[in-house]
Amino acid sequence: MSASPDPAADEAGRVPPGWKAAAVVVAALLVALGVGTLIAKAAGFSRVRDSLAEAESAWFLVCFFAEVAAFAAYAVVVREALGWREGPRVRFGLSVHVTLASLSATRVVAAAGAGGLAVTYWCFRRAAFATREALVRVLGLNTLVYLVFGIGAWVAALLAAIGVLGQAPLAVTLPWLLLVPLCLIAARYVTEPARGTPRDPTKGSLPRRSLAYAISGAAWVREFAPERAGRRSLLASAVYWGGDIVCLWAALHSVGVSLPLAELVLAYATGYAAMILPLPLAGVGGVDAAMTFALTAVGVSLAPALVGVAVYRLFGFWVPTIPALAALVLLPRAGRGLREAAGAA
Repeated sequence: MSASPDPAADEAGRVPPGWKAAAVVVAALLVALGVGTLIAKAAGFSRVRDSLAEAESAWFLVCFFAEVAAFAAYAVVVREALGWREGPRVRFGLSVHVTLASLSATRVVAAAGAGGLAVTYWCFRRAAFATREALVRVLGLNTLVYLVFGIGAWVAALLAAIGVLGQAPLAVTLPWLLLVPLCLIAARYVTEPARGTPRDPTKGSLPRRSLAYAISGAAWVREFAPERAGRRSLLASAVYWGGDIVCLWAALHSVGVSLPLAELVLAYATGYAAMILPLPLAGVGGVDAAMTFALTAVGVSLAPALVGVAVYRLFGFWVPTIPALAALVLLPRAGRGLREAAGAA
């Protein structure tokens, strides 16, 4: 681990004021309500009202605790990425703080979670990692998490394509069946040890530097994953996605919808992919619409699909936003804790 020359002087990635973050969340809520109203109009307001009236609130507890497990698992990934190979061993509560602050920044900043990446990078810099090492670890951390996401989606698409644990149209399964293996083959090729060390990401034009950092992040995963910390992170990533999927499963059960496992995972992954796109406000509206229509593609009626997704997004997006905003406002405190942990290391 390389020490930062002057962490106090490196204030890149400053946190936006709390009032600004709250204003963005209010705007996101209005967008979500607008999109939901349009879908409800297409489904029929009376059918949506009936689905709401018949919802079983007992399933809401399952949604809540599934999301608690998911965020706790992501905090484990952050903690392992920080502490790997002479990095600081931070308290679990501190890694939860970093996770929630990153989540809040993802809500505030558009462009495929760039805000969350910036806050996580800021935290790694406070933990005394040099600029290059901090960015590579942050990109590697996210690559590892989405590696598990992609593999899970590919397995679900394969099972649905052959009619095991559910069925789905070829238009839904084929993109996953083709794109995930292509991404894995490309990542393996560019990170092959025989090709030598990745290009120095601090030199060259912006596109070259961006590509070099992406390759360095993938190479970090290849080196990190086989080790004990990497295996724990892979398991924690699976729990993170599994908890979020259980939340959707319980939300659908609350409106009387039960899906085979492959169909559930495939609809979830297809809808969640909208969050990866550079949409404003963490894909609010886009994710809701994409997941609702992905559920209709596997046979769920539009009205219960809309209500089920609304319940899922309530616990997966809106409820965590309140502590996440507090974590973002208190991020300087987390920075001091990370600096102390780095000093102890």
